[in-house]
Amino acid sequence: MTGTRDADAVVIGSGMGGLAAAAILARTHGKRVLVLERHWRAGGFTHTFSRPGGFTWDVGVHYVGADVVRPGMPRDVLQVTTGGALSWTRMPDPFERLVFPGWEFEIRSGRERFAEDLARAFPAEAGAVRAYLRDVDRAASATVIRALRGTAPAPVAAAARWLLAGRLRLARRTTKDVLDARFRDERLEALLGARWGDHGLPPARSAFLPHAVITAHYLEGGYYPEGGARVIADGAERVVAEAGGAVKVRSEVERILVQGGRAVGVRLAGGEEISAPLVISDAGARATFLKLLPPEVPIPFRDDLRRVERSMAHVSLYLGLSASPERLGVRGENFWIHDELDQDAMWRRRGEVLRGKAPHVYLSFPSMKDPEARAHTAEIVTAVDAADFERWAGTAWKKRGAEYEAMKDRIADALLDLVEKRLPGFRSLVACRELSTPLTTEKFTGHPGGEIYGIPFTPERFDMDFLQPRTPVAGLYLTGADALFIGVVGAAMSGLMTAVAATGPSTFRRVRDAARALGASPATPMEALPSSAGTRG
Repeated sequence: MTGTRDADAVVIGSGMGGLAAAAILARTHGKRVLVLERHWRAGGFTHTFSRPGGFTWDVGVHYVGADVVRPGMPRDVLQVTTGGALSWTRMPDPFERLVFPGWEFEIRSGRERFAEDLARAFPAEAGAVRAYLRDVDRAASATVIRALRGTAPAPVAAAARWLLAGRLRLARRTTKDVLDARFRDERLEALLGARWGDHGLPPARSAFLPHAVITAHYLEGGYYPEGGARVIADGAERVVAEAGGAVKVRSEVERILVQGGRAVGVRLAGGEEISAPLVISDAGARATFLKLLPPEVPIPFRDDLRRVERSMAHVSLYLGLSASPERLGVRGENFWIHDELDQDAMWRRRGEVLRGKAPHVYLSFPSMKDPEARAHTAEIVTAVDAADFERWAGTAWKKRGAEYEAMKDRIADALLDLVEKRLPGFRSLVACRELSTPLTTEKFTGHPGGEIYGIPFTPERFDMDFLQPRTPVAGLYLTGADALFIGVVGAAMSGLMTAVAATGPSTFRRVRDAARALGASPATPMEALPSSAGTRG
């Protein structure tokens, strides 16, 4: 091929995994990396958007756990990815409220406080709570096996699977199976399973691994990037540029170019070809293997991948507020609001929101978590069935017709109705509102059906060995949630593992050394901020 622009590496997509892989290759190996993003703004689910009035919202980074501030590889990876530009604000205590009909539970930071609060609320289950937390630790440690896929020599990976076989068996059981085996109180099971929106599947459908990883991740509280999630993409773009590379938006990749069984570059939708000896896809496994690779390239698991169910789709209601929610007793914590105890039943009922009734919602306040915010904002998110939106597939963004807009209004009203029950007076604070649907997500990410977590984390996912950084095509690597794990930290760590797979294990040391050279960014306790924090200007 003859490329009009060459690079040492091309990264398809600027989500967290793609940005981390690109920045690590640039910072620790001096590679000229070209990141190609189909959206007009880089960042994937880490980007933010604004509207008149000073309102700014994030689209995916609602909060992260303490792994980002304490010493360890997750913090190092994020520091290197952003060139040390990332600081974190600590959320208040309690940082989450789980709301059910007639009662609620506050989640405070600290493993011991979490265990004590559960034991106090459910004294007959105190021993089971301790056993459950041990289950969480054991299952979460099975992520080591996933991290070794495609990055470690086969004997090492096999030894790890043998040593951690018991933990792996626990990790691939369903969350409901583990909770049912430990507890008798249905309210306690409902409480512990309530945050499944953080990984995309309710207890009866999800493997215990994502539940365990998410639970462990938030045991020491929640944090939010100071300045909003946009600082992640902005920092990564600078790191890539300093090594001679670039992040290009409005650059949709149409095809991964393969010659002699090896990836040699990409072709854009406009016809331009770009050559590179290393191609990294952050577009997801489905898009990479079923759409971007030429059909004649042999991929042994294509049919298996076609049969995999989609993961969670969602709607998100972005709200500009006329005044601080503090008047309603809100301090910046997250709310998970449910109209019943059965999490799996609420998943089955997710289509009701289109008819004006929301079974459950997640409520977040970006402006109260970010000391640099200029106006008060909130976001309400709930799961939906992407199939309910297929009748509008192929229509243009913001031009889908009156019936579609009427449906969006019903959904928005339903979300506000459920929040209003817990926070009376909330509706009166709404100055503007805007709803996104799975069609919006699919347009900007390319994810089929607007799925937000990639290949769903069911027990069957453990048998999908192709979900790893290495692919059957030489020179082509996968990164992002499908290559390792979901979320900001999971995707960032996938970027590291992809860089390791492409360049060798010395990358671990190089990332550690680069992070030390940059220094650590301390977290700012929200309690130390003035009551007006998050509304400056």
